[in-house]
Amino acid sequence: MQPRLLERPPQIMRGYAARYADAAHTLLLMCPGHVRTELGGPGAALTVEQSVPGVVDTVERHSGEPGLRFLDHQDQPVPW
Repeated sequence: MQPRLLERPPQIMRGYAARYADAAHTLLLMCPGHVRTELGGPGAALTVEQSVPGVVDTVERHSGEPGLRFLDHQDQPVPW
């Protein structure tokens, strides 16, 4: 994924997280990976069936944790 595509959403979420820093919200930005969809195209590395379980597991694993994280479908941090 090109870094320019990722610049704006993290900045918006960073602002939101700073504004509500005292709230105990779980804030997750998720990157599902390069998924074979209409948007990802036929050459994408992952199928929907490969990506979605990882996204769900990651969301469940971090549910209730305060703070902001940007993670991929394998629960790995995405640099931003």
